[in-house]
Amino acid sequence: MSNAGQAQSIFLLTGAVQGGKTTFLGSLIERLTDERTKVGGFLCPGTFDSGIRSAFSLKNILTGVELPMGSARESLDWFKYRRFWFNPEAFKEGEEWIRESLRQEAQIIIVDEVGPMELEGAGWSEILDDLVKMPLPLQLWSVRENILQEVMQRWDVPPEHLIRIDTMNVDQAATLISSKLKNN
Repeated sequence: MSNAGQAQSIFLLTGAVQGGKTTFLGSLIERLTDERTKVGGFLCPGTFDSGIRSAFSLKNILTGVELPMGSARESLDWFKYRRFWFNPEAFKEGEEWIRESLRQEAQIIIVDEVGPMELEGAGWSEILDDLVKMPLPLQLWSVRENILQEVMQRWDVPPEHLIRIDTMNVDQAATLISSKLKNN
């Protein structure tokens, strides 16, 4: 089933693993909110030990609330996926944050990040499948470069809706997003 009409509202921000996608998104959010754009959703800032990601949290863009999302260390009641242990409560809370962003009529919903777990039908896949059916609000999902094509195909995102952090700066990305908002 094609979601081509709906996918026009989805943009993918992409770069290498640990290439600065979350940092870029943080700067982009600042720029957009300075322009009085209401942004919701969440970021997943990481913690690094000796240059290697050791943990990450889930941060609500609307409220600033942050909670533990994943850790390289085993954690009781968390589930393991690849090399990390994940907090199932963070997924429930993140989905609620997206729903709250929709209720508050955010103009842009950020999902940081869509990864292998979502491609396998877990993680954020259920809320993404709901979001992809919505023509509004505009959505910006971060995606690793190495799975970009799979994500584009799964959710039918057109190539002109890519923001590559290695070739586009924050101002260019903000201009692209703002022009899309004005045309909606």
